[in-house]
Amino acid sequence: MSRALQKYLDHVMIYANRKPDEATKIRLELEDHLRQKITELEAQGLPNEDAVARAIKDHGSVRTVGYGLRKGFALLDVRTEGTARGVVAVGPRAVGVLAFGNVAMGLFAFGHISLGLIAFGAVALAGSVAVGGVSLAPLGAALGLAAVGRVACGIIAAGGLAVGLSIPWAIDRVSFLSGDNGLQFLQHFRTLVRDGTGNFVVILLVMWFFMVFPFLNGIMCSIQRNEYRRIKKADPDIDVSVTWP
Repeated sequence: MSRALQKYLDHVMIYANRKPDEATKIRLELEDHLRQKITELEAQGLPNEDAVARAIKDHGSVRTVGYGLRKGFALLDVRTEGTARGVVAVGPRAVGVLAFGNVAMGLFAFGHISLGLIAFGAVALAGSVAVGGVSLAPLGAALGLAAVGRVACGIIAAGGLAVGLSIPWAIDRVSFLSGDNGLQFLQHFRTLVRDGTGNFVVILLVMWFFMVFPFLNGIMCSIQRNEYRRIKKADPDIDVSVTWP
């Protein structure tokens, strides 16, 4: 077997990250497929070296092929390309119980665009709690710069119970504040500070939720770095350069 083909298979299996017994079987099947392709190309008149290079190129990048050979839904799936799927999923796109990515979907989702039972993101849509720039939680609590939910808190807020600088409407015609008068909100906020009423607790809760963002981002970056280290440890020559959010 040519060194180029062997190196290609090595790198594919590093990204596949399967158990040794599974990896051996998968690698043999993949090698057999590529050998058949090389034989076909040689029959067309290509020299062996060119046939190997052509077969590898046509088959796809090691990252794409390797990720495609991973289990459908693993305990932990970390990817630098494509969609991660697992109980804990981290990638440009992520689907899992705990999902971290540019686009994340799961029971707990964190990303630029997040969809989940509990969602954090620039745009967050959740069934229970949504926290982010634009937060939508029709059946739960929404906290953000613009928030819509059964309970909503933000610069612009709309919901059954709404606290904000601007409250365009209240779904149940009930709100802590009426109208869209920002001065009214500031006056109300001062009253909360002075009296220590329950509404102030809601505002503190919003502040606490936003403090969670750096923590969650740190978790995602840490998991990502561990994946890079695993790949480089397996083969220092492998190219792991990607554009990561």
